[in-house]
Amino acid sequence: MNYRSKMSRFICLTLIGLLTTILSCQDEGPNNYILAIDIVPLNGGTVSPLSGTYNVGDTITLTATPNEYYTLNEWLEDSLVSLTDPYKCCLTLILDGQKNITVTFTLTDNDNDNIPDKFDLCDDTPEGLIVDQNGCANVQKDTDEDGVNDAIDICPNTPANENVDENGCHAVLGNYALGGVIFYIDETLNHGLVVALNDNESGEWGCSDEEILNANDSTLGSGYGNTLAILANDCEPAGISAIIAAYSATTFISEDTVINDWYLPSIDELKLLYQEREWIDDSLTVYNGTRFENTTYWSSTQDSADKAKSVSFGNGLTKSSYKVSVNKVRAIRAF
Repeated sequence: MNYRSKMSRFICLTLIGLLTTILSCQDEGPNNYILAIDIVPLNGGTVSPLSGTYNVGDTITLTATPNEYYTLNEWLEDSLVSLTDPYKCCLTLILDGQKNITVTFTLTDNDNDNIPDKFDLCDDTPEGLIVDQNGCANVQKDTDEDGVNDAIDICPNTPANENVDENGCHAVLGNYALGGVIFYIDETLNHGLVVALNDNESGEWGCSDEEILNANDSTLGSGYGNTLAILANDCEPAGISAIIAAYSATTFISEDTVINDWYLPSIDELKLLYQEREWIDDSLTVYNGTRFENTTYWSSTQDSADKAKSVSFGNGLTKSSYKVSVNKVRAIRAF
């Protein structure tokens, strides 16, 4: 074989080898890929291992660890396809190409009140209760810090460091309680009477020309019984003033508490209101109420079939007024 033939054969074999090598490289593809990991939100937790370049065929197990107040939500590929049960901490995958994995975390809300635990000052709210922006229902709050929660505290603005009863009240004459002002406290210092902040509408006493049983008591504390007797009587016209006192003075103390056991005062209760009128009027105005007027107010004490007792707040006289007369009404209640 001459020199030219040998060179031609060498060149041919070399070219075939180069071509084979090129084609072989194209068939094999790259030996590694990038695994990109996104965490949403960034402060929701961590993932191990981190983003990086891995060999083709590598089996990689990703572990998500939520930060405090967060829980793992789900794993996503390309931010669209959910990869696992959202309650699993880990994701195992075989690297067969570029991977873009997103792990999402959500804020926990263990009491399901729609206030995340991170911002919830009351993280054990019973189900179904209405909460404020801090995640607290009234049964969990004690605004005046007297040891009685707001849901049952009928004296919601007790001054600091005062001893209170089971209702959250430090019974002091002139203090606000139950939608009105305390005007009488009994010897126990825990019970007494409250007068409504405002007059109700004027009206007849009602039940004219009819004697009502059990509506003649005059003593302190008896107005409630008189009022119940009047309301229970099926008379014409009905006990108008008693109805006004019992139902028109309803006061909303909070979103959870309604005070609706107001009644028409007995004659002794009404006389006490007149006798203490000066400071009672001052206390009423402090709590945005209105003073008593210099006119006649009904009591719940019946005097006869056609008359009931009343008091003139102009001069303090106790009167026996015809039931058809129209007089003022101011409701009271006991605590």
